[in-house]
Amino acid sequence: MDNLQRGVSILTQRQDVVPFVERVRSAADSAKDALGFFPSSVYLEYATKGNLFVAANENGDERQYAGHLLFDLRQPRAKILQVFVAPSFRGLGLGERLVERLKRHLTDLQYVSIEARVAEDLSESNLFWEAQNFYVQRVEPGGGSRGKRRRMIVVRNHELASPQLFGVSGISSMNPLGLDFVAGTGKPTYLLDMNVLFDLGPRRQRRNDVVNLFRAERMQVCSLAISSEIRNELARSCPPGKTDPMQDFASILPAYPVLEDGSEQLTTELEALVFRERSQRNALTPNDRSDLKHLATAISHGLEGLVTSDATILGAAGDLRDRYGIDVLSPSAFTLQEPHPVEITAFGTKPDRVLTFNEAQSTDDADIRAMLSKWNVPPSQQLAEWATVDSSPQTIRRYVARSDDGIVGYLTWRHTIDQKTIIAMVAIEERSAAATDCARLMLSKLNEQIPSDAIVLIRLGFPASQSLMRAEAHSLGFTASDGYQAQLQKIVINGLVTDKNWQQKREALLAASGVRLPQDSPAFRSVNQHIEVYTANGNRTHVPLLKLESMLAPGLFCLRGRQGVITPVRRQFAEHLLQHLPQGSLLPQPRVQMYQQRHYLSHPKTLSKFAVGTLMFFYESQTKGGLGGIVAVGRVVRSYLQDRDAMGHAELDASVFEPDQLESIGKTDTRTVTVFDNLNILPRPVYGETLRQLNCGTPVKLLSTQAIDSNQVLSILAKAYGYEHE
Repeated sequence: MDNLQRGVSILTQRQDVVPFVERVRSAADSAKDALGFFPSSVYLEYATKGNLFVAANENGDERQYAGHLLFDLRQPRAKILQVFVAPSFRGLGLGERLVERLKRHLTDLQYVSIEARVAEDLSESNLFWEAQNFYVQRVEPGGGSRGKRRRMIVVRNHELASPQLFGVSGISSMNPLGLDFVAGTGKPTYLLDMNVLFDLGPRRQRRNDVVNLFRAERMQVCSLAISSEIRNELARSCPPGKTDPMQDFASILPAYPVLEDGSEQLTTELEALVFRERSQRNALTPNDRSDLKHLATAISHGLEGLVTSDATILGAAGDLRDRYGIDVLSPSAFTLQEPHPVEITAFGTKPDRVLTFNEAQSTDDADIRAMLSKWNVPPSQQLAEWATVDSSPQTIRRYVARSDDGIVGYLTWRHTIDQKTIIAMVAIEERSAAATDCARLMLSKLNEQIPSDAIVLIRLGFPASQSLMRAEAHSLGFTASDGYQAQLQKIVINGLVTDKNWQQKREALLAASGVRLPQDSPAFRSVNQHIEVYTANGNRTHVPLLKLESMLAPGLFCLRGRQGVITPVRRQFAEHLLQHLPQGSLLPQPRVQMYQQRHYLSHPKTLSKFAVGTLMFFYESQTKGGLGGIVAVGRVVRSYLQDRDAMGHAELDASVFEPDQLESIGKTDTRTVTVFDNLNILPRPVYGETLRQLNCGTPVKLLSTQAIDSNQVLSILAKAYGYEHE
């Protein structure tokens, strides 16, 4: 018997449980929709077997029924059949405590796992089981009576900490997509070809690319090495008695030996693949044979690849990747692409507080190092990982956020070689009044670096003691892992996923993160439907659609069958709420742009149209020079009514309104506040005439919020992205 708060105990012994059987049956029958139906005899049978736990309120000598847990046992797995808490005892955590008691009971009995089944449409029940670390194993149709639609059943599983023959799945609530944090701490190793070393010389055409390559190694992007063949080649070419500076330089780099076992066969295969024509004519040069040894060395030692400027080898890169799994790269691959322009941003609770975000200068280095030292970042890490001195904009980006009291934040990032990953380091001055705003600002600016329609994995590092940064990143969908609390990761889909581009997005997601979506695009059932996902560590799980979109934000899954709503916004407000105009502004930007979840205020009659998960299309009206077209799409997180006089920072900071502007959207005493996120700017507006042809209404009708069906949603997206809707 476990003692709980307010005198409530968990009864597990048969003699204690049997007297409550009738109360258990009555309570279960009162919630048949959620718990299902069992004959009366089942409860007595399970109580007798010890498969019924009862929560009882101890009041002197009396025990009052508070809840129960019914379960079945089939070694080595258990199945929870019912969990119920009486209404007067809810909010005390009794459901969680009943489940925890069962976990301990089954662990002692050497059970492996517990299964729980819950209807997909019972969102609160699914949230409860997710909080108890029951991950989704599969989704299957449930039983249904004739004439009624069959419910989809979510089958959840919890793996116990008892000794097991096979390891646990590795799926956790902290890291639901199974991202590899160990790999995030490692660096790929590339062998250098001879011509790359010589390109370091002065006045060489490719010298800048090679310098960036070595800068990338210094900034921990990769590790560079040579094969022992290079040292032998340099020794052969150096005249006796002469000193060769390149030999001295090459001796600094680690060298992988050329393996003799099996190397002859591998070299023959590579010769036919890389130098096909010369091989057929038996016309390979000594340099060609040396290059083959470099390739064979990289393959034999399982390295990531070879860096070379040889056009013939680079031309065979695709075949070498497919056959041997190595990458052959040019030194230019280690140069970053130009970033998006970064503008001054202003926001804050005080009118005179301005937070700016600019490229870091060498004059900022001392202040940056001082801030990092406050948070116990060692000087060696400041140099190697944080780029606090002597960095090159061709290999790494550095930005600082400033408020009135100086630097309050520092952000640096670099792309990996394949451009599918961004490795970023971020630190803030948590004692500053602008710390929260600074964290939001820098994370939003990092997201802006991701190209439109791209899929990228972000690895985010920060000082281990910065809890505020961790909390803000978690709210944006970053995930953690045990043992790596100072490192977070997030997959970003910067665009929309539809039936039309499903295969393309599926392959890009797999390449960037190892996460795999189903082979075919599923039809939309509800925002609570579970999507089958294979995690990066190879396990199969099922993730609710809304949660999947949050983890992959700002991506939206515009599945066939998903409905939407068109809602108007005036030009004067759209520019700040959506930031959809291509030209930048020289003026400080409004605070609302720092929020991922923003607020749209409208007439109270529109409340019923903003259902959770609905796709929200923003129509910029023609008033005062507006475009007269749909310019962006997001999704509804929630909506509620709020008295106008009660609106404060909680509603207005994430909107575009000041208190004295609320009358511009009507004179009613209440407003509908719609919280939306995952905002995507459409590549081209869908104008009023096109919307009229799609039966979405005339320009006058579009000035009021209206629902649209799935076919209209897909037609609008087809027009925006320039493809045919079938």
